[in-house]
Amino acid sequence: MRSAHVGLSRRVRAALPTPTRKHCMWITVCQSADVPPGTGREVVVVDQIVAIFNVDGAFYALDGVCPHQGGPLGKGSLQGCVLTCPWHGWQFDVRNGEFQLHKSIVQPQFDVRVVNGDVQVRVVSELPKQT
Repeated sequence: MRSAHVGLSRRVRAALPTPTRKHCMWITVCQSADVPPGTGREVVVVDQIVAIFNVDGAFYALDGVCPHQGGPLGKGSLQGCVLTCPWHGWQFDVRNGEFQLHKSIVQPQFDVRVVNGDVQVRVVSELPKQT
């Protein structure tokens, strides 16, 4: 199989981004009963703080650190689908991460699923380079 970079100069090839390999896995973070409807919970997944929320039985996961000043979003209050950071009142829609005052600010999300009562978060990590 020919490389897609055949015919490009060495300098141009060197400037191209190096392809990275990604690994996706689902990690159980808690039981669904641990997060009753209308509440949230803070968990650590690999090396990230993740905020898990239950909105009428549907689970959502956001980066757990508020972009304003690092408040713990998993410890905030949830009214419907709107989360309020406990430190300074920043509000986010947990379904899509949108900041309520400026829709251009979006809190990163994680895929979440429930399997046999286990709440699982999908984590993507880079694999080490093969030599």
